[in-house]
Amino acid sequence: MHLKTIFLISIISLCQSGCMAADKKSCLNVKLQVLGSGGPEINDGLASSSYLIWIDGKAKVMVDAGGGSSLNFEKSGASFNDLEAILLTHLHVDHSVALPVYIKAGYFTNRESTLAIFGPIAGGGFPSTTEFVAALFSDQQKSVYPYLSDNYRQQSSTDFLIKASSVDPNNKVWKTNITDNISLQAINVIHGAIPAVAWRVNLYGCSLTFSGDMNGASGNLDILAKNTNLLIANNAIPENAHPIAQRLHMMPSRIAEIARNAAPGKILLSHFMRRTVDKKKQTISMIKKSYSGHIILAQDLDLISLN
Repeated sequence: MHLKTIFLISIISLCQSGCMAADKKSCLNVKLQVLGSGGPEINDGLASSSYLIWIDGKAKVMVDAGGGSSLNFEKSGASFNDLEAILLTHLHVDHSVALPVYIKAGYFTNRESTLAIFGPIAGGGFPSTTEFVAALFSDQQKSVYPYLSDNYRQQSSTDFLIKASSVDPNNKVWKTNITDNISLQAINVIHGAIPAVAWRVNLYGCSLTFSGDMNGASGNLDILAKNTNLLIANNAIPENAHPIAQRLHMMPSRIAEIARNAAPGKILLSHFMRRTVDKKKQTISMIKKSYSGHIILAQDLDLISLN
């Protein structure tokens, strides 16, 4: 591991070690639900990447909004009006394309509060998250869905507004609070040339960390996920993947290294593709060589506790 990574891990672990001392009873009130455990394929029987974080029986945070996730959102029994924020790891379609579906659905749920949307900055031919949301919903002729502009414009006839923010960690841990009990942390990760961030959600002394799509080369996920209760790690490629795929995604051996360095309480492997679904046993075996914690294989609509 790079000296920079070792140093940063030691510093950040001081502020994150409280998560390991979390009140176990309060962590029982926090759960993760998988809305989509697949990737961009349409012949795998899986919805694309999306997750809900439940707190005290209410779905409070969504991470990614891939295709097919809205149907599973309905099946989960979640209320759209309870959501405090949507976090996007990056703007590939299998992580963001359902966003307009949720915004339109908010009209029919009579939502009356602002919804925060966080995601990466611009780069690699991709707009920033704020530009992305504006391109979808602004009332300019060039927007994709101008009929939803009431949810975007400040001078609007509805109280349900969306507020987008572009996050630029610049190899540091970016932080913000969205409620008194929920704070967010993010750090940039490498997904080829595509701007991408990994997310950590802290609540009630517990935490969940989402890798998003990344190749692991920066070492930043090792930092962000230190002592997290649950690490959601994307398993989009096998160990023998083509070098081009390795520039975009982390191999199982890299997941194993991150698990050893970050020491999460549990690991959820997700974002499966057809090239990895038949190699799950080999992936688990590789990770277990350096990690003794519990490893879970994600399935759509799974509900996972942090304890």
